[in-house]
Amino acid sequence: MRQVLAFCGVLLAPVLYAQQAPQYTQYIFNEMVINPAYTGSKELLNINATHRSQWSGLEGSPTSQALSIDGLTRNGRLGIGFSALNDEIGVQTQLSAYGNASVRLNLSETSRIAVGFAGGFAQYTLDGTKLRPGSTIIPDVAIPTGRESELLPDIRGGVFFNTERFYAGFSAANLVPFKGSNTLIGTPARQYFLSSGYVFDLSPALRFKPSFLLQDDFKGPSKVDLNSFLMVYDRVWFGGSYRTAVPLFNKMPADYKLQKKNAFALIAQLFLTPSLRLGYSYDITLNDLREYPSHEVSVGYTFFKKQDTRTQSPRFF
Repeated sequence: MRQVLAFCGVLLAPVLYAQQAPQYTQYIFNEMVINPAYTGSKELLNINATHRSQWSGLEGSPTSQALSIDGLTRNGRLGIGFSALNDEIGVQTQLSAYGNASVRLNLSETSRIAVGFAGGFAQYTLDGTKLRPGSTIIPDVAIPTGRESELLPDIRGGVFFNTERFYAGFSAANLVPFKGSNTLIGTPARQYFLSSGYVFDLSPALRFKPSFLLQDDFKGPSKVDLNSFLMVYDRVWFGGSYRTAVPLFNKMPADYKLQKKNAFALIAQLFLTPSLRLGYSYDITLNDLREYPSHEVSVGYTFFKKQDTRTQSPRFF
């Protein structure tokens, strides 16, 4: 409770820093949550849902839910989709919905590039009924006693390239800096994402997939995820992710503790059937919150046609 109330104090300070975008560990299984150009990349109709409980056991800790649906039109060139997000941290909630579209071009029999955009709205809500103004933790500032909300538009864009074994993507969120009239409600700053990965064959039954994600807003330290997976018969995936912060584009103060951003995650994915996927991750923050682990569960379902022989080709990305 102490850490969350302290966060609320920062949230309600007269000068408000922009809220960070919701964090997911299992974006690895569905990059549409960070890159709209990924829409339709599996060339089949897909539904994915994710629930994340961060710092489980800590009152007021962040919780997030994401739902996405995407597919490809008959001509194979246009990907369309929909995504929704609910993110709650302390007294602030973000509820957003987006329509996604991507244009896919075949560069060869095995390589494709896509350009995608997403547009939608995000509602930001601050629930002042959960605060205790004047306490020793939350400063006595002009805070609302009820619920304050802002509805703002949002635009995202990205590029995604993939072959059967390699992928690379670049995207940006919050492209247009829409600002609400309520200065107490924090909205995410513009975020940039760069991701890439490759699949190696170790044996007929075993593959190795390393990947990375770089996230930056150019206002603080860069976030880097280093991931690796072993895939057994393309049905069982298990591996881990190491998340850290690096002063890539910003020179940080000498006393800034980059290691406080570090975290480690164990991740597993199981294909119960060719259509049904289950995923789970267990995150440990390598700082003062290490006693509060994070749990994330995801489920995905792919709709195959009876005559579709593409079920024989594994989809690694």
